[in-house]
Amino acid sequence: MSRQQDDHQFGDRRIVKWLNQEREWKYPKNVPYHPRSDSHGGAQSRYFVDDLIHESDVIAEAAREGDLVYAEDYDVGDPRGLGWNVDLVMGPPAGDVQAPLEGGMAVGPPSEVWLACDAKSIITEHQKARRNRQRDINSFADIMHSHHEQAITCGILLLNIADRFDSPTRDADDITDHPNIDRIVGEIVDLFDSIDRSEGEMSANLDGAGLVVVDHTNLIDDIGDTDLVTREPAPQPGERVHYRTFVSEMADLLEQRFL
Repeated sequence: MSRQQDDHQFGDRRIVKWLNQEREWKYPKNVPYHPRSDSHGGAQSRYFVDDLIHESDVIAEAAREGDLVYAEDYDVGDPRGLGWNVDLVMGPPAGDVQAPLEGGMAVGPPSEVWLACDAKSIITEHQKARRNRQRDINSFADIMHSHHEQAITCGILLLNIADRFDSPTRDADDITDHPNIDRIVGEIVDLFDSIDRSEGEMSANLDGAGLVVVDHTNLIDDIGDTDLVTREPAPQPGERVHYRTFVSEMADLLEQRFL
């Protein structure tokens, strides 16, 4: 059941605010996003939890009663072998949990994994990264289901459409140009839309993927100018890889399968 709250801000817009904040990194460049940091994935995962709570009265009640908890950076199996370090897992608590803040969900290890989400990004070097991220999400779903057969597996992809990017891993004057970026982003959207889905059944396939397209140059002079992109080639409302459609579908699936 969907809950309508006009003041709720979904994770696709909240991650833009996150990117627009200046931060001090331990890396050479003072920039909001760094490919060697998992901070953006953690932020995106926490926003997803809030979105699920907003989307479903049933999930909100389970969170409020302490019957549903989440954990970040959760090891499933042995990550050095047939395992995965998952950005976000959700399920019933393994033990006593502290009551969550009003409207939130308690943090703690689940006794079993009901939902697992991997948060990835393609910010620069799209041609190389696209296939890597596709393989990541397929491997993630397969490994998760080998350990937790009933678990809902999903992914969130932060996808950059800026035509210039100042990569923190490159020299200070080495700015990456992305010619034909609209075409490339459109191809990546289609690629992730084409990944085999479980279609609500229990299978080894992915259950859902949500894409968030941003215009994020990462140029020092442009920090604070990141925008959420809603025009094509970004996914459009109603398409299954549109972030808010994805949230709604994952909330419905979590309700139906476990709650």
